[in-house]
Amino acid sequence: MTLAVAAACTQVAWAQTAPAGELGAQESKSSESAPAPVTPISSTAQSTDSIFGATINPNQVAFTPSYESNSRASLPGIMTAPAFGAPVRFGGLYVYPDVVLSHGHNDNLLGSSNNELGTQFTSLNTYLVAELKNDGDRYTASYTGNFTRFDKSSADNFDHHTLAIAGDNTFTSRARLGWTAGYQASTDPRGSTDRTLSATPDKWHASSAAALFAYGAQGAIGRFEVESFVQEKRYDNNLTVTAGGDLNLINVAGRFLYRVAPKTSLLFELRNIKTDYQLSTSTNTNTDRRALVGVTWEATAATTGVIKIGQLKKDFDSNARSDYSGVSWEGSVRWTPLTYSTLDFNTSRAPADSTGVGDYILNRNESVRWSHQWNSFTTTKVNLGQVDSAYHGINLQQNTKNYGVGISYAVRRWLNLSAELASTRRTSNVSAQEYKRNVFSLSLEGTL
Repeated sequence: MTLAVAAACTQVAWAQTAPAGELGAQESKSSESAPAPVTPISSTAQSTDSIFGATINPNQVAFTPSYESNSRASLPGIMTAPAFGAPVRFGGLYVYPDVVLSHGHNDNLLGSSNNELGTQFTSLNTYLVAELKNDGDRYTASYTGNFTRFDKSSADNFDHHTLAIAGDNTFTSRARLGWTAGYQASTDPRGSTDRTLSATPDKWHASSAAALFAYGAQGAIGRFEVESFVQEKRYDNNLTVTAGGDLNLINVAGRFLYRVAPKTSLLFELRNIKTDYQLSTSTNTNTDRRALVGVTWEATAATTGVIKIGQLKKDFDSNARSDYSGVSWEGSVRWTPLTYSTLDFNTSRAPADSTGVGDYILNRNESVRWSHQWNSFTTTKVNLGQVDSAYHGINLQQNTKNYGVGISYAVRRWLNLSAELASTRRTSNVSAQEYKRNVFSLSLEGTL
């Protein structure tokens, strides 16, 4: 398994502002008999989460323990699911099974400023991908399961399920389409919202679909992309505090890329995100409009990136909340100084919807991740990141810093042993919002 260090948590944070079309190179292990991966349908390089991450608040996800995150879904890739290990073949159908067993300790499960609850945990993560290729097109059906149990808090035990089907279709050298649809049943990690803490985690389910159509050859002067995403999310328990989180979301975007050099293009993007909260008394329904300009490049074989900056306006339907209008940016740069060493830099600034207090939350996020393969058996990863969160409509400021280190050792081609230490420190002008959390885990992964 590519080691799931704390970086997985911060990468999820990027998903709220990262369009599904701006996709980077797929990160995966080599496979002896697996079909070669498909080229991403967009040449811009940026990390993105699965389509299910669109309603998650970056300031909260930044401190989610990595064993609670969907590390598979947060890997950069194309619309179809990435595959790991060697497949089982049924004619033209390739099936990739992957199982990860983890055991560790979380010294502050609830993210509390006092009365910290430390507990051991055991997680079983299953990942299954079925892949089919036909005349250059690729289709996948995938299932991800996360089953976690806590020694000292059985009320926090959770089972997460993600099902998705996806396709990447190449019609001509100019016209390509990526699409995906799926269902997710999950819970909000403790402390990941500003709602009142309930006896059990907040459970929810969501149906989502996304599509991206790209027109223009890779070397063309101009290229167009049109993207859409829809989601319906509903909470299943603790309804006295979670009913306000039920929502329908529609995200539509269009972008034009103009090539100014062989590997450099200017980027122009318009995006409209309508979030309709279903509770009749909710004042959180809003429209997010963004106009961004930027540049995407592959300056050398070692450096790729995309940087966008522009104006964002967030309008609430209700006059009870104040609107936001200001500068927003998104940036992602990957530097590969050596074939076995990679540095990823991410930054963003955008408002997120309130999950309990304030009109909205203005988040600024920076992170850096270093991955280094020391030899054919040993890989290390280091992650540093922080999120500054300013709550508007209430006097609350937060700064969340994340640190993670991990090491992975390939016992066999199909068996990996890894260890991870992730630490979070949150400071605030409200002392009750401050806390520290350290998570240590050992994991064993098996593929074919």
